[in-house]
Amino acid sequence: MRKLLPFLIFVVIAFSIISPIYSDESILYKLDEEYLFKDISFDQNLNNLFLAGEIKGSNNSFIIKSKDGNYLREVIIDNFKVSKIINDKFSSVYVIGASEDNQNKIIKFTPGLNKRWETKIHFSDMDTITSFIVNENQEVIVIGYSTFKRNSDSFIIRINREGEIVSEKILDISPYERPYKIIEDHEGNFYLTGESKDMNFDIFVCKLSNDFDVLWIDYYDNNNWVDGGLGLELVDGNLIAAGYSGKEGWYVFDAVFIGYSKDGNVTSFTRKSFSGGSDWVKEFKRDNDYYYLTLIDLLTGKEYSMKLDYHFDIVKKVEIGKDEIPRKIIKVNNDIYFVFQKENVIFTKYL
Repeated sequence: MRKLLPFLIFVVIAFSIISPIYSDESILYKLDEEYLFKDISFDQNLNNLFLAGEIKGSNNSFIIKSKDGNYLREVIIDNFKVSKIINDKFSSVYVIGASEDNQNKIIKFTPGLNKRWETKIHFSDMDTITSFIVNENQEVIVIGYSTFKRNSDSFIIRINREGEIVSEKILDISPYERPYKIIEDHEGNFYLTGESKDMNFDIFVCKLSNDFDVLWIDYYDNNNWVDGGLGLELVDGNLIAAGYSGKEGWYVFDAVFIGYSKDGNVTSFTRKSFSGGSDWVKEFKRDNDYYYLTLIDLLTGKEYSMKLDYHFDIVKKVEIGKDEIPRKIIKVNNDIYFVFQKENVIFTKYL
């Protein structure tokens, strides 16, 4: 069993009903030295927290479950290197990663961390999985790309609640593309964003039907600059894509935010320079009237977590320390937190 810090003060879980985290920075969990933290997920239904990562000196991974500041249980996954973890509205847990022979896999667990099923994903020997979601029907939707010489093809896969692959498709977006984010609307349509390349890199945003047919694609090309889309949110029926745009070879990038209607029409465009250097958005989320992101200034190497208003102006900007490893922006009940790591201690910071 993993030992919790005696002074573990993840207050938002322990007292989530009556109070928020009052301190700006709180210790969330301390992992043993042989544990390499990768990702975190919070179950809004049962207030369970799940931490996932790898075990040093082995090909194994771990998932730790805690609640109200108390360790509950742990599962070790043999011959599997986990990369991401999420949970659904029924409190089931899903991890994605690769086996010892580099086979990409998705594994589903019950809320008690009992294994339900394991599914392999294989299009080629050069597959990279970039994002996955679980919808209201407990279907897992996976996107990624396969590289071959100078080409890169995107793929999308649907896995049913029993772990069976029921549909899959190679997407014809451009000669070269890499999708980074997928979301689903209430009508069962899917939206993707990423970077594509013909003569230069562009941001692409596309809409797919429930059967994975391409309904529309839009490319943002800023006069032969290098552009790419890294984040996507659906807000009041409109789509907001977040990415970067800069001059190739100059390493000067701005953050860009592009609004779309569901029909693919551009409704807004905003360009911002948050760091004063070269912005590269790493994570982008929307909650209520605010946007949240983490970014790195490629010129200085400094990283920041931010809270933005409706117009993408800065409400709060926090520089991430050199000894801090940014991990994720998570929502716990009604509050947004930035999760980061110092050595083997996991912290949260209120945004």
